[in-house]
Amino acid sequence: MRRRIGLSLAAAALLASPALIIQPASAATLAAENFDGLAGILSPRVHETGIPASLLGFTHTTPSGWSVTNVAGMAGLGAEEWRGWSFTTPQFWRATQSGQGRENFARGSGVIAVADNDEWDDLGVRPGAQPFASTLTSPAWNVSGKSGVYVNFASAYRQTEGQVAALEVSFDGGPRTRLFQWDSTNLPSIVSGATYPKENEYLSQRVAVPAGASTVKVSWVVEQAQNDWYWAVDDVSLTDTRPAGATDPLPGPPIPPGTSARKVMIIDADGVRWDKLRAAATPRLDALAAAGQWGPTYLQGTEMAATLSGPGHANVLTGVWPDKHRVRDNGFAGHDLATYPSVITRLEQARPALATFSIADWAPLNTYVLGNPDVKIQQTTTGGPTASDRRSVDAVKQSLATRDPDLTFLYLHGPDAAGHGQGSDSATYTTALQTLDAQVGEVVDAVRARPAYARENWLFVFTSDHGFSGSGHGGNEFTTRQTVLLASGGDVPATPKREWRQVDVAPTVLRHLDVTPNPAWGLDGVPIGTPSADPFDTVSLQGVVDEPAKPGGLLGWTKTTPSGWQIDERTPAGSGVTEYRGWSFMTGPFWTTSNTDQGRESFVRGRDVIAVADPDEWDDKGSPVANGLRMDSTLLSPWRDVQPGGRVTVAYTSHYRQVDRTADPQKAQLVLRYDTGAQQVLWSRDAATGDAFEMSRRESFTATAPAGVTRVRAGWRLHDGANNFYWAVDEPAIGVTTP
Repeated sequence: MRRRIGLSLAAAALLASPALIIQPASAATLAAENFDGLAGILSPRVHETGIPASLLGFTHTTPSGWSVTNVAGMAGLGAEEWRGWSFTTPQFWRATQSGQGRENFARGSGVIAVADNDEWDDLGVRPGAQPFASTLTSPAWNVSGKSGVYVNFASAYRQTEGQVAALEVSFDGGPRTRLFQWDSTNLPSIVSGATYPKENEYLSQRVAVPAGASTVKVSWVVEQAQNDWYWAVDDVSLTDTRPAGATDPLPGPPIPPGTSARKVMIIDADGVRWDKLRAAATPRLDALAAAGQWGPTYLQGTEMAATLSGPGHANVLTGVWPDKHRVRDNGFAGHDLATYPSVITRLEQARPALATFSIADWAPLNTYVLGNPDVKIQQTTTGGPTASDRRSVDAVKQSLATRDPDLTFLYLHGPDAAGHGQGSDSATYTTALQTLDAQVGEVVDAVRARPAYARENWLFVFTSDHGFSGSGHGGNEFTTRQTVLLASGGDVPATPKREWRQVDVAPTVLRHLDVTPNPAWGLDGVPIGTPSADPFDTVSLQGVVDEPAKPGGLLGWTKTTPSGWQIDERTPAGSGVTEYRGWSFMTGPFWTTSNTDQGRESFVRGRDVIAVADPDEWDDKGSPVANGLRMDSTLLSPWRDVQPGGRVTVAYTSHYRQVDRTADPQKAQLVLRYDTGAQQVLWSRDAATGDAFEMSRRESFTATAPAGVTRVRAGWRLHDGANNFYWAVDEPAIGVTTP
C-alpha cells in the first residue's frame, strides 16, 4: 500500500528522496544513450592550460541523431572545449579546475555531456556580456501507445545567480514544452567551496504523452549564463516506469505517479462573500463558470453549527451537514469525522492507486478534516496569508509541471485575512478577491500547460467555507451564510442551473473519479449538474408583495401549485402577510431572509423551491392572531391509483418547529386522503404538548390502503397556526405498491 506523507512546506521544499516514494523494481527501457560511443573521436585541449596535452578529452560531435544548438552570439568566443554542450571524459573535465564540485560527479563515467559556462568564460576570446545559451537535444524516440514515460539521467549541476537550466520535450516535431526549470528562485546559488547535493544525482522526470503522439525529443537547456558554473549529464534513458533509486529534478511534494486521466482540482478559498465576489473583476472565474456552473451557496444556521471555517470546510470535504459530521465550530470537539471522512479519504479507500495531494496553511484543516491524501503539506504561515498563498500556488503549479496528481486540494487564505483585517466592505477585501481570481487563473493555466492536457479530463471546483458580515462571521447574517460554489469541466453541464450546496462537492468529485458512493456513507449532496426530480422546482416565482425588499432582488414565491397539486386554503382571505397566507412555494433564501435567528436557516436539505407554511411570518402584518384568526392550510399531492391492501409510502424532507402555547397550540399532520373520504394520519404534532424543533429530516411513512378505495393523495396540514413558528417540506415522493 502507498504510504501517506505529511510534510511542512519547508520540509517539502527540500525532500525529493527515493525513500519517500514507493518505486517499481525495474523499468522497461525504450531508448538509452551513455555517450561512450564518442570515446574514439575525442580531441586534446585547445584553450585549456591545466590539462595535460596528452589527455584526450573533448568533442563537439554528437552521437547519431543528437544535436547541439548554440545561440549565434557564442560563435568564436570563449574556450573552444566548452563552447556550448560538449562531450568529454570526467578526467578531462575535472582537470580544468579543482574545488568547484566537478570531481563529485561519481555517477559520470566513460564519456559525459557537459555545459560549463564557467570554464567557457575563462579562456579564449573572453565572451564579455555575451551569455552562454546552448541546448542538447535527443533523437526522436518512439512513444506510440504510451500515456506517460520517464526521462532519466545522471546529473551534476551547479549555479550562481543568473544561470537557468531546464528540461524540455517536443512531440512529433512540434514546439518544445518546458517540464522543469532550475534557477535562483527554486535553487540556492552556490559559493566557492560549498557542497550541494545536485552535484551527483540520478534524476527521473515523468513526461505525459499527448493522445496520438508518436515520437518525443528531449532537450537539456542552459541559458542566461555568464560564468555561472555548469551542468553535466550521463546515462540518459527513456523508460515506461520510474527506475529504482531515481529522484525528481525539483524539490517539492513527492507526489506519486498518477493513474487516472480524469483529474480534479479543488480550490477552497477561505472567507469569500458572494455579492462582493460578483461585484469584483474576476475574469478567470467568469471564464471557468461560462463552461460550467456557479452561483451562491448557503451554509447551515447556527442551530446546527456556527458559520465558521471548521463546519464550512467539513461540509465541503465530507459531503454531509454538521448534524452528521458534528463539526460545530473551530474547536472540533465531539466531531464524527471518523464516520464521515473527507472525500480524499473516501477516494484513497476506494481507489488507493490515485495520487492525491493537499496543501493548506490553516492547521486545523490539515489536522482534522483533510484526511489521508498521499501527500499533505502543512504550509508555513511565515510572512502572513499573502505570502503563504503565494507559496501554496507555486507549489501546486510546480506539482502540475513536474508530477502527475490525480486530485489536488489547494487552500487559500487571502480573502479571509482581508475580511477580518479591513472588513468585507473595504477596497482591501475587493483587492484580495481579485488576487484570488488571478491565482485561480495561474492554476488553470498550469493545468492547461501540461503536455498531456489534451488527453486528460479535468474537473475544476472552486468554493469557500463562509462569507462575511462586515469583518466577522459565525452568525446567521445572510452575507455570512451566502458564499460561492463553482464547478467546471468533467461531466458538469452548463445546465440545469440549480441551487448547489457545499455538500455537493464530494459527490461531484466521486462521480468524476468513477467512485460510486456507498449508501451507507449517508452523503447529503448530489453531483453538480444532477437534474431535479422535485415537483416543487417546476413552479415560476414572483417578487415580494408584503415582504420587505430581498437582498439582490431575490426571487421569490408563489401560491401557484405544481401540476396536479392543490392547496386546501382555509386561512382567512386577505389576512396577514400575503406571501405566508397558508402554504406557499418559495426559495430557501427568500424564506430565511424574512426573519433571522429563528431556525429557518438550518433547513439545509431543502433546495431550489420548497413549500412553506409559516404562521409566525403570516402574523407580522396586521396581527391577525390578535384578532382571533388562525392559519389552516393543507398542501395536497396529486391523486394516485391504489388498491385495497396496497402499500402507500410518503417520503419527504421536513423542517418543523413549534412553540408550546396552550392558548394557541399549532397543530400539524401528514394525512392520507382516499377517494372514499377515509383518512389515515401518518404523523402529527401539537404545540400543546411542548416545544419541538425537528431540523432538516428526511421522513418516510407507510400505510395500508383500506377496503373500497381506488385513489389516494397525501396532505400536509398545518392548522390553528398562531405566530408559533412553521413547517417547510421539500422533495415529496408518493409511492404505491399493489397488495
